[in-house]
Amino acid sequence: MNYLIKNATIIHQSSPFNGKEKDIYVKDGFIETIGKDITPKGKFAIIEGKALKVCIGLCDIGTHTGEPGHEHRETIHSLTNAALKGGYTALAIFPNNLPITQSKSDIIHLSQHADRQRVSLYPIGALSVDTKGANIAEYIDMSSAGAVAFSDGMKSIQDSGLLSRALIYARQIDSLIINHPIDKSLASGGEMHEGSMSTSLGIKGVPSIAEMSSLQRDLLILSETGGKLLEHCISTEGAVSAIKIAKKNTKGLSASVSYMNLIHTDEDMADFDTNLKVEPVLRGKSDRKALIKGVNDGVIDAIVSNHTPLDEEVKNLEFSYAEYGATGLETCLPILLHHLTNDVELSIIISALTVGPRYVLGLPIPDITEGAKAELCVFDTEEKTSIVPNNRASLSKNNPYFGKEWKGRVVTTIV
Repeated sequence: MNYLIKNATIIHQSSPFNGKEKDIYVKDGFIETIGKDITPKGKFAIIEGKALKVCIGLCDIGTHTGEPGHEHRETIHSLTNAALKGGYTALAIFPNNLPITQSKSDIIHLSQHADRQRVSLYPIGALSVDTKGANIAEYIDMSSAGAVAFSDGMKSIQDSGLLSRALIYARQIDSLIINHPIDKSLASGGEMHEGSMSTSLGIKGVPSIAEMSSLQRDLLILSETGGKLLEHCISTEGAVSAIKIAKKNTKGLSASVSYMNLIHTDEDMADFDTNLKVEPVLRGKSDRKALIKGVNDGVIDAIVSNHTPLDEEVKNLEFSYAEYGATGLETCLPILLHHLTNDVELSIIISALTVGPRYVLGLPIPDITEGAKAELCVFDTEEKTSIVPNNRASLSKNNPYFGKEWKGRVVTTIV
């Protein structure tokens, strides 16, 4: 299929057309022409909108998929359907499957999966064997097969010695370690941010120090071992401040934030919506403000969807019994467009969804220029849309935005 994108503002800093409104003609998978009033020959689909924008395809870090092991939650086919619907063309997938992604064959199977629909799947190998946080996994074998990083997913590494060994081992192959900072002993039993709201709701809270304790340990170890470390899904004001200071003196450090932590605070938990029960927990107003500033200042390198599909048996329960997690691939960009553009420039949001994640992972960055391979997300900042059961791409529906209307829509994804 050939495409003519009409009157779209290009948002990509390295493109010579950045910030300009142009027509883009995509032929046989490549950007053939960028200009004004293009009239190509032959058959093509016309893409138009009220306030059309185009950027390179979004890239996600730490996507969860159900396949293998929990295909009723998500298959690779449904995952990539959700990705394309949300503007994503590249997913770095956490290893928390059944079996765990921890061997050369696991990496190859995932990255070359027949149902990936041209979406690039970049496996993240297990940091520890079976992600149990005890013994280091086989990084060299997985790296040779295409693993882009190593992590135990949202299962934070509690063993300081293990994290130190992981950083040293990964450094030998110039690979990235990803850790979600949370001290489980301090967070034990907590279900939401510890503060006045948790007290009023009668729910045990997760104190900010639980994140800060783990984060400060990570930063200290990184300064000693060297290597590359992504502090994944930070959520507190203190974490932003600590990372900002550490980046001045420590190489190889990066940070990401879940888009929901940029939108919500713990006050939104008043209705006990289990779809807002996510990890990391939604924090206070000052934390949200600091996270937004962290994105604006470049302290936070990437915004992630934190896509975690779950079935109703573990989600549609009383708040205390529901598991943590929400899907995000279909809603991340539209919800950010709806809620965040008054606080963060659109170009910064797009960079944190596209260039930032690829830079952290060391992946090639697509371009928007004539002759380039087309890897594009086309979206409309003014058009209203919603996701309802009959147009949902993900197999799971644990998402707080489904059934609601917002302003901002992904029109199409070309890859």
